[in-house]
Amino acid sequence: MSADRPANLLVLLCDQLQRNTIEPYGGRVPTPHLNRLATGSAIFDRFYCATPLCVPTRPSMMTGRWPHTHGSTSFGEGHAQINPGEELLIDRLQDAGYHVGYEGIWHINRPADEDRRDDYAYFSDTGFPYAPHREMMAEQALPDGAQQGQVRTRTDDGWHDWGFSIPVPAEWTRPVEQHPDMVRARTIAEFILGTPEDQPFAAWCSLGAPHPPILVPEPWLSLFRPEDIDVPPGFDMDMTEMPEAIAQAAGRQATAHWEWEEWSRGIAGYLGFVAFADECLGIVLDALEETGRADETLTIFTGDHGEMLGALRAYQKGVLYDRACRLACLMRGPGIEPGRRDQLAGHVDLAPTVLDLLGMAPLPQAQGESLAPILRDPDAAGPDFTFVEFNGYITGGWHIRGAVGERFKYVYHHEDQRDQLFDLHADPDELTNLVADPAHADRVATMRTALATWMAETGDFIDLPQAWA
Repeated sequence: MSADRPANLLVLLCDQLQRNTIEPYGGRVPTPHLNRLATGSAIFDRFYCATPLCVPTRPSMMTGRWPHTHGSTSFGEGHAQINPGEELLIDRLQDAGYHVGYEGIWHINRPADEDRRDDYAYFSDTGFPYAPHREMMAEQALPDGAQQGQVRTRTDDGWHDWGFSIPVPAEWTRPVEQHPDMVRARTIAEFILGTPEDQPFAAWCSLGAPHPPILVPEPWLSLFRPEDIDVPPGFDMDMTEMPEAIAQAAGRQATAHWEWEEWSRGIAGYLGFVAFADECLGIVLDALEETGRADETLTIFTGDHGEMLGALRAYQKGVLYDRACRLACLMRGPGIEPGRRDQLAGHVDLAPTVLDLLGMAPLPQAQGESLAPILRDPDAAGPDFTFVEFNGYITGGWHIRGAVGERFKYVYHHEDQRDQLFDLHADPDELTNLVADPAHADRVATMRTALATWMAETGDFIDLPQAWA
């Protein structure tokens, strides 16, 4: 194997991580293990998820394709399964002779006759610990049911009432080694240590943290005090003129009854959970170092989507604000020049990048681009735009498309007249909508053209406004 080409792959994933909470992105949560990974990594500053919802975005990481193309667009029957014939990165590596292991949150629904999980050397699809959270809430005299808020969201067939997870922290009272994320980390660490010396490995450790339930061991749970939490941007913002998908976002509805005391406690617990996730990731990184194969391994850290965490008084995802869709992404390995990267990139670029760096043929249907040139040369040109989409929470509903450029973000709300334009340099919290400002009319037209071109070229299923023609 060339010294400039990795032999192995390690992918570390957090679920629902707000990137600006961690130290490599200027955050206040101590993350010594991610700091260790960041040393020697390319650190992407403008890396976006394909969509701010787990079920559709995880297949995009594996296929290099947009949700409206691979077919998994939201939760719900007829919306969550990818199309027949979609090729996954993990299968390509399995077929190439890699020792393949996957542990943790999976969220990729395939046709039954194409499911290959039994082919891998190790596979475990483990979910979130809702039942232990309820048990430990009861132990700690927290009211049952407080961890969910009732919401009513649009679907393709009308409106749907359901329960939405909210950040009610509870202490994990069992041994820390039994916490699901610690188990995930230790399992993948053992998998890496057990890989035959004459075989390359491809391993995924997909943590649940810091996605709810916020179930955190000590001392991490008490790492942040609620009284030290700052009020997030736009917390008391008027929603009157907002697009419906934002004003009625599930993460706003579910916490509509909360006072600041509840919010500050929830945010503090979330930040502690992020610190605990770093502790778990450290176990995997330690195992990689122990094998002596770290220098020949492509190591990637990212997440599936972000977290509003109180901004605009919203929790979780489902909106195209940067807090929900702009992600942490670190890549380290042979041939990668360390340092910050300001080029635009995203989930659909991951599979093409991995295969390129490993010296393998690309996935023929991938829509993303390899980031290898940018990884090798920090000054290499990137794209003018990247894109993000959202297609509702359950069986469709709201359809939103976003184009992110060098400085501005344009967000199109389908069947809603209230589009958005944000200046991400002057207004990083995205509090001022410039779409109706005559000074930005040409910019809006340019970004609409870029968005329309992308939608047409990728076979989007929603129709563009006739006014754009």
